[in-house]
Amino acid sequence: MLSITRLSRSFGDRQAVCSLDLDVAAGERVALRGPNGSGKSTVLRCVAGTLSPSAGAVSVSGHAAETVAGRALVGAALALERSLYLRLTGRDNLVLFGCLRGLPRTQSERAVDAVVDELELDDIAARRAAECSTGMLQQLVFARALVGDPPLLVLDEPTRSLDEAATARLWGALDRRPGRAVLIATHRPSDMDRCGMRVDLPR
Repeated sequence: MLSITRLSRSFGDRQAVCSLDLDVAAGERVALRGPNGSGKSTVLRCVAGTLSPSAGAVSVSGHAAETVAGRALVGAALALERSLYLRLTGRDNLVLFGCLRGLPRTQSERAVDAVVDELELDDIAARRAAECSTGMLQQLVFARALVGDPPLLVLDEPTRSLDEAATARLWGALDRRPGRAVLIATHRPSDMDRCGMRVDLPR
């Protein structure tokens, strides 16, 4: 599902990632771990197609990650998320994203209703995003990653701002999708324990 070959990414004179190789099959969960500045978020952004490699290649089911076809196969919840429309409700944000993924509006609405119900987000989804706390926004961003049922999920510190109940709902949703490939950047041992493989990134 995901193939990373000799991935390197530099920002000016600073090399964030150097020659990383990684394959993730359907149904596998892989945890990226390492100290701050080790390149975890950079790897995830390259996989999500929002950042192009300086060298090497990232492909999703045979498509280059930065192409439209590649991005369509990835559900991403990245750190420092700023792409929610603050004047819209959570539900309207999710429906809009479903439409941007190519779903007809009626189908997007049905998909959003199912995810909101599954994650118990009725109250959060009814609020304008500007009125939501960091933890609430993080739950919306995770819900958005599930809309359209993409085969690869890319999650950056997905439980960082969540309480125990929200964390349990997140992992419950992933457990109900055993065929999905999941790549997670995390510092939490409890999250790593839910993954079958760990990859250490040096500073």
